[in-house]
Amino acid sequence: MQRTHKRERLRRVGVATLATALGLASLTALGSPAVAAPANKPGSTDSPACSSASVQLSAATGIAPQNLCVPAEATEHNKTLLVWNKPGVYDDVVDYRVYINGQPLGTAEENAKTHSPAQDYIDAFRAADRDGFHAKTVAHNFTVTGLAPRTTYQFSVTGIRKDGTETPSSGPITVTTTPERHRVNIAHPAYKAVGDGQTLNTKAIQKAIDTCRTPGCTVVVPAGTFKTGALFLHSDMTLELAEGARLLGSDRPEDYPLEKGYYLYPVPDPAPEETEYRNFRRPPSLLNVLPADNGRSAEGREPGAVAKNVRITGKGVVDGNGWKRTAEGSITDEAGNVLPQYVASSAGKVLDDGLLAAAQFRNAKEHPEFLTGVVNKPETLEDSVLYGQYRSSLMTFMGVEGLYLEGITADNPAFHGVMILDGQNTTVNGMRHTTYNTNNGDGLEFGGTSNGMVLNNFFDTGDDQVNFAAGQGKYGAQGRPSEDVWIFNNYMRMGHGGVAVGSNTAAWVQRVLAEDNVMYKVETGGLRMKSTSDMAGGGRDFLFRDTAMACMGSSAFIMTLSYNQSPSGYVAADSATFKNVKVKNVSVDGNNSPTCGMAVSDSKPVIDIQAGPALGEGTATLSGFTFQDVVFRNVNPTNIKGLTDSAFDGVTFHSVRNNANPWRFDGYSTGNTFTNVSPSVK
Repeated sequence: MQRTHKRERLRRVGVATLATALGLASLTALGSPAVAAPANKPGSTDSPACSSASVQLSAATGIAPQNLCVPAEATEHNKTLLVWNKPGVYDDVVDYRVYINGQPLGTAEENAKTHSPAQDYIDAFRAADRDGFHAKTVAHNFTVTGLAPRTTYQFSVTGIRKDGTETPSSGPITVTTTPERHRVNIAHPAYKAVGDGQTLNTKAIQKAIDTCRTPGCTVVVPAGTFKTGALFLHSDMTLELAEGARLLGSDRPEDYPLEKGYYLYPVPDPAPEETEYRNFRRPPSLLNVLPADNGRSAEGREPGAVAKNVRITGKGVVDGNGWKRTAEGSITDEAGNVLPQYVASSAGKVLDDGLLAAAQFRNAKEHPEFLTGVVNKPETLEDSVLYGQYRSSLMTFMGVEGLYLEGITADNPAFHGVMILDGQNTTVNGMRHTTYNTNNGDGLEFGGTSNGMVLNNFFDTGDDQVNFAAGQGKYGAQGRPSEDVWIFNNYMRMGHGGVAVGSNTAAWVQRVLAEDNVMYKVETGGLRMKSTSDMAGGGRDFLFRDTAMACMGSSAFIMTLSYNQSPSGYVAADSATFKNVKVKNVSVDGNNSPTCGMAVSDSKPVIDIQAGPALGEGTATLSGFTFQDVVFRNVNPTNIKGLTDSAFDGVTFHSVRNNANPWRFDGYSTGNTFTNVSPSVK
């Protein structure tokens, strides 16, 4: 309770003190006496929208913060979000200072205490790192509040060094706030939504959404529990969930009509005749943006073809009502907060453990005649297929140009969490993902999506935290890659993989920057890359740096081409592969049982690479990996198969279980170099 009071006080003060600190009635607008930013670069940028340039994979130059920008759809009438890349040289940078119209506004680390749900956990992690073992993470984003509508401001940022001096400035950008927008409250008598947790409000809420057509219109969900089936959003709108608001998913399958659902991947035209090819129309999610043809055609789901400028914001909860809770119901976590705990289940147990998940599985099993829209439908659908295709995810956004999600909690999906398919310019900022231990309960899934940003999130998930997919096999290779995504300043706990790729990789997952994240008790890899020898494509051009991991459930790094793929209905292609992956300045403290409170496993290698001919004829090797300045302790030895032409530089194993030699390579791992590694490779 003390923590809540402190954070609420900070939140209130955060808005008011921006003006007070500058001695102004309101934050100074551009054109007032205080105009000049403390910049060493002349001029300012009038178009500060972030782009793929933010995914900075090659070594930057200079000592000033770079690429200061504003994510798409992040600016409102009274606030905006600033993000920037770190300088080329940043070893002694411990914080950043933001300036508004030439006046200091605040530091990124202090701002995160107010605006990032990850920060309490990051601070607790740092406090527990008493011997300074872990890689240091630094916030490099800033939420500006207390702005005036229709007003232009100038911003710049400097780095703060350990000695208190500041780096040169990023150079200024200008940001103009929006006008105040029309607001529609779903509980208004015109719509009559009732927040009693019992009344089904699908029609009332959808009516409010459909009538909210003024560009930028906001649909407000007030405090209360509003039960609803599938809802469908449109262009140029915001769905705002007030603090205390909960959208509770109905547990009836009929409230997620299959005819309004979607295909995970487009269906080629003409449809493939190979008997192994399948494509299923899934039921819609609780919140949706979907094409009229259910995503069957590739053209109909291109970014912007379905919707543009869609926002979901607020402090409320989107609850999928997917699964029952465990007997305990919740835990108190490492930051002193209460987290829900859901039953770990499967296809064989769903009828006992599920709510909506059980109802949808039962309906699909008992009424196969209603399962329309299956391409190359077999005579019999196995339970594993019904379970894997006919549960609703929490949110699915397809073909959206400009998607912004901020502040909300994603809770208890029947299937996946937030699905972002064939999108462009997507930002997920400051969400809480509480899906542990729901089966298949990924936090975020990017499929065929470009220019994404994931920051300030708290993840406690039942599957991968941030996952990337890009189609399956022969026909999936014709689709869109997932590319140019920046993941930073997040806290990732539990779940399967922190940053995960695959297993669907046919059209490639590429150009991903993950940095300044903290991972705790992640179960199957902080960086998890998984595919198969017949999936095609793979993952390439990754930079995973400045990340701290502790109490890892098994491996810290997994790269495998022997992933056990459940039946998916794809046509086999060539082997997938992973290449050009750099891991830099990462600390891994494995499972120290007294500290972590988990049973120790002696069988999970800290670096687990499974590729090459040892896995079978036609399986590709992996190449171009770099592990630089990576430290390990309390870990098992590596198990590396099929890794070629890669470098290990400054890799140190401080302690290995049973005092074992940490280096284990198979005979197909050739051309690798080792510089300043400890212990040495024999």
